Amino acid sequence: MEDLDHEYQNYWETTMFFQNQELEFDSWPMEEAFSGSGDSSSPDGAATSPASSKNVVSERNRRQKLNQRLFALRSVVPNISKLDKASVIKDSIDYMQELIDQEKRLEAEIRELESRSILLENPIRDYDCANNFAENQLQDFSDNNGMRSKKFKHMDYDTRVQHYPIEVLEMKVTWMGEKTVVVCITCSKKRETMLQLCKVLESLNLNILTTNFSSFTSRLSTTLFVQADEEESSAVEAKIQMAIAAYNDPNCLINF
Repeated sequence: MEDLDHEYQNYWETTMFFQNQELEFDSWPMEEAFSGSGDSSSPDGAATSPASSKNVVSERNRRQKLNQRLFALRSVVPNISKLDKASVIKDSIDYMQELIDQEKRLEAEIRELESRSILLENPIRDYDCANNFAENQLQDFSDNNGMRSKKFKHMDYDTRVQHYPIEVLEMKVTWMGEKTVVVCITCSKKRETMLQLCKVLESLNLNILTTNFSSFTSRLSTTLFVQADEEESSAVEAKIQMAIAAYNDPNCLINF
């Protein structure tokens, strides 16, 4: 709760900053008009006129760059109530808090899945022990009766475990600028889909800045922020598609 209050305090400070900046910027032309009319005959006024114009240009460039970054932020945040700067910043803070809550829930689910996978290792050992015991018993029985022993066929436990493929419904790759590529993957929500997808993405050794998972009734949405250049966007997309295809078809050998 303290973190949320702190974020909202930053939000109001940022909002007041933008408002003050707008007031200062809007008042410049009028101040320049008065200063220009009063000092038009003086050499000092002529000297300060280019400096004022340079400040106006630099301020215009700064505001344009700020608007571009706000536009990029607006394209990432799914729920934007209004299009003004204050609403974009507030909705972004709310969305970040929502992502933090989702991260905590997903970490709890991953811990549960990992503990479940550890429990699944016990039947594997039990099956191997029982299988080896049966082989030894059959060997002893054959030797004692003077018969040629027949090798007991061993079944690998992993072949009996059901394989759950990753069904990708949609994948989008967008370059956000400043060496950041956003990858959005929508999959059908099946058993262990999130865990397997995490393993696939981890095997690629991508420079992932942050990851967001959103779980719905029948689908799972994953958003990755990957550090890469614009020229590498298509390569990142192809790499993820090949990794998922290799997971879905274990007989497919693909080198990354």
